[in-house]
Amino acid sequence: MITALITLLVLTLVTVVMVRKYNRTHRAEVRARLLKKAEKYDIEAPEKLDTDQLTAQVRAAKQEQKQRNLKTA
Repeated sequence: MITALITLLVLTLVTVVMVRKYNRTHRAEVRARLLKKAEKYDIEAPEKLDTDQLTAQVRAAKQEQKQRNLKTA
Protein backbone atom coordinates (compact mmCIF):
# COMPACT_ATOMS: atom_id res chain seq x y z
CA MET A 1 0.00 0.00 0.00
CA ILE A 2 2.71 2.48 0.97
CA THR A 3 4.80 1.49 -2.05
CA ALA A 4 1.87 2.22 -4.35
CA LEU A 5 1.34 5.65 -2.77
CA ILE A 6 5.03 6.50 -3.08
CA THR A 7 5.00 5.36 -6.71
CA LEU A 8 1.96 7.51 -7.47
CA LEU A 9 3.56 10.49 -5.74
CA VAL A 10 6.77 10.10 -7.74
CA LEU A 11 4.88 9.69 -11.01
CA THR A 12 2.80 12.77 -10.26
CA LEU A 13 5.89 14.80 -9.47
CA VAL A 14 7.68 13.66 -12.63
CA THR A 15 4.61 14.44 -14.72
CA VAL A 16 4.33 17.96 -13.32
CA VAL A 17 8.00 18.65 -13.99
CA MET A 18 7.78 17.33 -17.55
CA VAL A 19 4.64 19.33 -18.34
CA ARG A 20 6.21 22.55 -17.06
CA LYS A 21 9.35 21.94 -19.09
CA TYR A 22 7.28 21.23 -22.20
CA ASN A 23 5.23 24.41 -21.70
CA ARG A 24 8.36 26.55 -21.38
CA THR A 25 9.89 25.00 -24.49
CA HIS A 26 6.65 25.30 -26.44
CA ARG A 27 6.26 28.98 -25.50
CA ALA A 28 9.81 29.66 -26.67
CA GLU A 29 9.17 27.92 -29.99
CA VAL A 30 5.94 29.84 -30.55
CA ARG A 31 7.70 33.11 -29.74
CA ALA A 32 10.52 32.31 -32.18
CA ARG A 33 8.02 31.58 -34.98
CA LEU A 34 6.17 34.82 -34.24
CA LEU A 35 9.40 36.83 -34.37
CA LYS A 36 10.18 35.26 -37.73
CA LYS A 37 6.71 36.17 -39.03
CA ALA A 38 7.04 39.69 -37.62
CA GLU A 39 10.26 40.11 -39.56
CA LYS A 40 8.52 38.84 -42.70
CA TYR A 41 5.73 41.42 -42.34
CA ASP A 42 8.11 44.24 -41.28
CA ILE A 43 6.63 44.74 -37.82
CA GLU A 44 8.83 47.11 -35.88
CA ALA A 45 10.24 46.37 -32.40
CA PRO A 46 8.71 42.93 -31.92
CA GLU A 47 11.04 42.14 -28.99
CA LYS A 48 9.28 44.77 -26.86
CA LEU A 49 5.83 43.27 -27.45
CA ASP A 50 4.44 40.37 -25.47
CA THR A 51 3.31 37.28 -27.35
CA ASP A 52 -0.38 38.23 -27.47
CA GLN A 53 0.30 41.70 -28.85
CA LEU A 54 2.76 40.29 -31.36
CA THR A 55 0.23 37.70 -32.51
CA ALA A 56 -2.38 40.41 -33.04
CA GLN A 57 0.03 42.57 -35.01
CA VAL A 58 1.15 39.67 -37.20
CA ARG A 59 -2.48 38.78 -37.95
CA ALA A 60 -3.31 42.40 -38.78
CA ALA A 61 -0.26 42.71 -41.04
CA LYS A 62 -1.11 39.46 -42.79
CA GLN A 63 -4.71 40.58 -43.36
CA GLU A 64 -3.52 43.96 -44.62
CA GLN A 65 -1.18 42.27 -47.08
CA LYS A 66 -4.01 40.04 -48.32
CA GLN A 67 -6.22 43.11 -48.86
CA ARG A 68 -3.45 44.85 -50.81
CA ASN A 69 -2.97 41.76 -52.96
CA LEU A 70 -6.72 41.57 -53.69
CA LYS A 71 -6.86 45.23 -54.69
CA THR A 72 -3.95 44.86 -57.12
CA ALA A 73 -5.33 41.68 -58.68
